[in-house]
Amino acid sequence: MINYDFWKNKKVLITGHTGFKGSWLGVFLKNLNSQIYGISREDKKGLYQMANLKNIYEGELFFDLSSPDNASNFQQIEKINPDIVFHFAAQSLVYQGYKNPLDTLNSNIIGTFNVLNEISKCPDTKSVVVSTTDKVYKNSDFDNVEDSPLGGKDFYSSSKVGQENVIEAFSRLDSELKTSVVRSGNVIGGGDRAEKRLATDLIESLIANKDFILRKPKSIRPWQHVFDSIYGYLLVAQENYLSEKSEIYNLNSEINNKYDAEYLSKKFIELWDSKISIEIEKNEEFKEVDTLIINSSKAKEKLGWKPILTIDEMLNETVLWEKQYLNDTSPDFSMNQASNYLNNLN
Repeated sequence: MINYDFWKNKKVLITGHTGFKGSWLGVFLKNLNSQIYGISREDKKGLYQMANLKNIYEGELFFDLSSPDNASNFQQIEKINPDIVFHFAAQSLVYQGYKNPLDTLNSNIIGTFNVLNEISKCPDTKSVVVSTTDKVYKNSDFDNVEDSPLGGKDFYSSSKVGQENVIEAFSRLDSELKTSVVRSGNVIGGGDRAEKRLATDLIESLIANKDFILRKPKSIRPWQHVFDSIYGYLLVAQENYLSEKSEIYNLNSEINNKYDAEYLSKKFIELWDSKISIEIEKNEEFKEVDTLIINSSKAKEKLGWKPILTIDEMLNETVLWEKQYLNDTSPDFSMNQASNYLNNLN
């Protein structure tokens, strides 16, 4: 379970704190009374801006973690000297990997090396948790476990495999810095505004009351609510810190694996109480695999982690958030959603 006493007053650094998952992690940590710091390349659209999360942080920096010209900014990490680091900063979109392959490789590989290199100089840092992806597996439609073969079929997945190789190499050089990797399924929740993501495109269509164009309607992903994902990250960090372990964990909501993108879209539109139609995109702009499967038995056995929300519940929570923030600009609703989730764990 989440240990409230453990997280209270812990100094936690989140890279990518303005991104979708990083923003929700900040909300959870604020509920747990941690001292939170953030580093991002930019102030991103979505949850961070919409819920006005800037004020939940003790401090934040904005610079490119993959750039060699940021020595003075990197030194600020040593001044923060965090107890725990969540490295979420990344180029996280498959289609951007096709459009900007060099930036994708730099962000995900060089950026990770730079972060680990700087964190290794911080005397109080005992736990680092790095977010990679379910897309690192060579055989995407297998029931992949953590030691299944890795292999990238596009620049994005290749960059994340490279990121994991950097983590492994760094761990061999600095065995005292405990770094765990989390490979999480496709997350859904309020405030996601990443381009060409299913939920983002759906919400834009619903708000504009325009028919929704759906790519790859039969694609199946390890769908999970962002809260279930954050719950897993927190458990991994606790174990990493308290047991001084470096581990790799898949996080997958098995109960939600049977649903395709078309089901999610239809259900989302129904919950929104909208009359828009779904049009199927016939020309595939960029290649993605049809099915992704990961096995999270290890996380369940070793951490006691299991997803809480069903597919319909997670879509309903997302619709509630999105409708609330059509007019709201405060963090209160987001804080309450996260607090209710935490309370339901106990």
